[in-house]
Amino acid sequence: MGTGTIRIRQYVEELPPRDPEGGVRIRTTLEVAKGKVLSWATQLEWLDPEEDRWVWVVRYDTAGGKGHRDRNRIAAHEPVPLPESPGKALNWAKRDLRSRAREYIEEYRAAKAQGKEAW
Repeated sequence: MGTGTIRIRQYVEELPPRDPEGGVRIRTTLEVAKGKVLSWATQLEWLDPEEDRWVWVVRYDTAGGKGHRDRNRIAAHEPVPLPESPGKALNWAKRDLRSRAREYIEEYRAAKAQGKEAW
């Protein structure tokens, strides 16, 4: 592998069941070159029992060059005070998804019930 090679890495972390109706997980994707994170995305996914499939609920990513949060059916490109370091920003985002998973899923379910469109 050459020194300028960009590698994509993906990880899935199952969270303890917090919803008796569906599973919860965090999917993280990293773009890495020379051991340095170039871009990243991490998202909270929920196994929606009505749709019988995994749906993304909240995603943090660096698309467009600046870290931000997207909330499915609620808001796109919400500014958030992420650390400047890509590694620290990713860790902050994953901690937020873990600690607020229930809240984010409930907000998603409420928006879905109101008929707001998914992205």
